[in-house]
Amino acid sequence: MATVLTGTDVKPVLKWAGGKRELVPEIREFYKNLSPTKYVEPFFGGGAVYFDILKTLGIQHKETAIINDVNQDLIDMYRNIKSNPKELLYCCNNLKKEYEEHGYYFLREKFNGLDSNKNNIERFEGIERSAALIVINRTCFNGLYRVNSNGFFNVPKGSYKNPRIVDEDNLYKLSNLLPKMENIRCQEFDEIKDINKGDFVYFDPPYYPLNETSSFTAYSSSFGKNEQIRLKDYFKKLNESGVYVILSNSSSPFIEEIYSEFQILKIYAGRNINSKAQKRGKIPEFLILGDSVVSQ
Repeated sequence: MATVLTGTDVKPVLKWAGGKRELVPEIREFYKNLSPTKYVEPFFGGGAVYFDILKTLGIQHKETAIINDVNQDLIDMYRNIKSNPKELLYCCNNLKKEYEEHGYYFLREKFNGLDSNKNNIERFEGIERSAALIVINRTCFNGLYRVNSNGFFNVPKGSYKNPRIVDEDNLYKLSNLLPKMENIRCQEFDEIKDINKGDFVYFDPPYYPLNETSSFTAYSSSFGKNEQIRLKDYFKKLNESGVYVILSNSSSPFIEEIYSEFQILKIYAGRNINSKAQKRGKIPEFLILGDSVVSQ
């Protein structure tokens, strides 16, 4: 039986590398006094900012909000959480048993449809695939989503003794808080046509690498310099149209250069992706503010 929604406190269903849960209090300072017509998030991962928007600006924003990502598996998962959380939970519990019996790599192979010898095998599909995404996300290394050049998920197993796969109560709350189905979208970030003056758009794209090896964090097949410049042009276009825009990115010189006409703040986030513990910890990120946000 579904849990009755009693508030907007909800935890992201996925562990998401680069997730904004830790940074929400700092980002909130720049939207807490806004009164946007609607909220749009073109790069939706764990959803920490979206859920805080509902808590801070009002739950009514879920009726108009648009969440989007180019990752089809991710968006299908949110659509299944919205439309059928009960069946999704059932599949998660079944796959947890398979994980306990056969191990992480067994599930990863079925997610990819490819065994260890690179032979084709039956691939998870439909709602079972969404459940598999949740299970492997909760059991892989640091909740990272990464695919190789062929589009196969290749993150190694994490070190967990008894991982908690899914919180049933939280999943039902999340289902209630997600936007309506037609506003859970899978498009390129600049293909969302219904953004207008007075809307609030928060961008959290794949970060531009600080160095050549940090591209490990990428979750889409390619988001390099050309895509970052395209995003900057879109950010500028929306800004000039009177849209409230905020963007997060790495503190690389390249990002600082292309957004030099905007206010850039440096904030610090804990990052635990590096395989070497001594290289983890607080690192600076950029928070880039559009003119309408700065003038509030």
